[in-house]
Amino acid sequence: MRSKSKSGTFIEQARRRQIIDGAIDVLARGGYGAASLAAIAQEIGVSKGVISYYFAGKDEMLRAVVADVLAEASAQMRPQIESASGFAEALDRYITSNLDFIGTRRHKILALTEIFNNMRSADQPHPYAEGHRAAVAALAGLLAAGQQAGEFGPFPAYHAAVALRAAIDAVGDLLREDPEMDVREYGAALAGLFGKAVSA
Repeated sequence: MRSKSKSGTFIEQARRRQIIDGAIDVLARGGYGAASLAAIAQEIGVSKGVISYYFAGKDEMLRAVVADVLAEASAQMRPQIESASGFAEALDRYITSNLDFIGTRRHKILALTEIFNNMRSADQPHPYAEGHRAAVAALAGLLAAGQQAGEFGPFPAYHAAVALRAAIDAVGDLLREDPEMDVREYGAALAGLFGKAVSA
């Protein structure tokens, strides 16, 4: 059956939303191995065929989960970063808004972590590959602009961006180990550490 991944009626969009939310719940609670199409169908009270109507298979559905959560994170973070009065404040908001999102969407981050750690495809890129490249590039651009403005000191902007993204992306696995982790405290510490590291 052809995927209905593009546009659709309000009912179709609501059904896709329901499937994605159900997949997130199953992934966060039971892990990647438990997230079969049958289990997700049972979670939301529909037949497996309903999911197959909207997604060509598990791979496509899980990629839709990744795209959905990353889009939600961007929508929450972007206005905060863009309204900063300078590059140092923008970097601080980049870190703290990212960790605020993670802290308030723990089950979604746990679901993404299960996908990132377990999903493999011989003929498709890793589901986070494009998003990670874009995130690193945008962060490196922010750091380089801050250097040009004289707010940040000399350092390799790309390498610093890779290091900061790695520190943020590590939170998913940390939450798996400690579901009660104080994510806000982690974000504040990270913002302080990188704020000092990049200052002029």
